[in-house]
Amino acid sequence: MVRWIFAGAADKRDLLLYICKVLATSGHRVLLIDATDRGKYRYVIGGISGGKEITEFNGFDVFRAGPEMEEPESWETYDFCLYDVNHLIPAGWHLWSEAGQVVWVASYDRYEIAGSCEFFSRLFEMWPQLSGLKVRPVFTRAMDTYVDERYVMSLMEQLPIDWTEANIRIPFDEINVAVQTENEHSQTLRLNRITRAYKRAIADLISQLAGWEFRTVQKALRKAERRQA
Repeated sequence: MVRWIFAGAADKRDLLLYICKVLATSGHRVLLIDATDRGKYRYVIGGISGGKEITEFNGFDVFRAGPEMEEPESWETYDFCLYDVNHLIPAGWHLWSEAGQVVWVASYDRYEIAGSCEFFSRLFEMWPQLSGLKVRPVFTRAMDTYVDERYVMSLMEQLPIDWTEANIRIPFDEINVAVQTENEHSQTLRLNRITRAYKRAIADLISQLAGWEFRTVQKALRKAERRQA
């Protein structure tokens, strides 16, 4: 079983849901754990609660983690376990020590950058042995502005993190926002209408995280596009 952590203050629900759907469509058992402070996924997925029930959604499972970072008893039966974490969980040491990949999903928003910086600072204060943690930055809602990835990374350089090259960039586009909004209100998950740039970023990220050939991911993504909820 492979664990991937997606951390940071930026909203990353749509990205993780799309990734899970592509992984599940490729034939893998996938579990998405909502470890956000307010349980954000309950606004996207009907039926999810704060209990210990697993909710099936678009071919993969979703579980709401409580304050003690509970995991379902069956978590070891999954091929991939993805965590959305936006706050520090004192009981979550094992989460970081056993993670195969750690991804920081960031935007250019100064408030979100500051929130992420504070999050990682507190993480290393709580567990100094995590110093040197390897983290892959992914930029979402990116746009053409003098504020770029290099500038954002300079705001994080005081952290004891081993940063992977920041080469995943999801451009801001009103189409993607509209699709996300429609998916949330209809409680569906459609990839066919998101932009080509977003699809490319999803395929690139999965390829890098899982070590799959890009063509393999593209094939799974096209299959996921055809499968509607």
